[in-house]
Amino acid sequence: MGSLLKSPFVWLGALWIGVMIHLDWHLGRPGHDHLSLGFPYHWIAALPVFAPLAWLTLRRFGRAAVPAGAAMLVIGIGLGQILEPLAEGPASLGNVVRWWTFAEFIAAGLVSYLLGLALAARSLSTTPP
Repeated sequence: MGSLLKSPFVWLGALWIGVMIHLDWHLGRPGHDHLSLGFPYHWIAALPVFAPLAWLTLRRFGRAAVPAGAAMLVIGIGLGQILEPLAEGPASLGNVVRWWTFAEFIAAGLVSYLLGLALAARSLSTTPP
């Protein structure tokens, strides 16, 4: 795991996930604020975020794609769901709607990531050398 944390790819993937977690919050949060869209299907944004990331991770790390993906996910969650809301104020971490929006996004993202890995592994195994 230590060598994975030295990879710029892992950190870029984590940053990508963190930024998209934050953007999904703006997509999904209810309200009349100019930064709130209240889109009930905000979790759909997870599909183009995680599926290509799975393919790229598999291409880059091969059999270590799952630990690399887990490292990106943990760091990305720390950035997008913990660190960024802390910058808005500690009360942001207690926002139930924010956590529910996050849970929907991550659930869709994990399904998308695992399907992306399966499809990428299948396509890479059938590709002639």
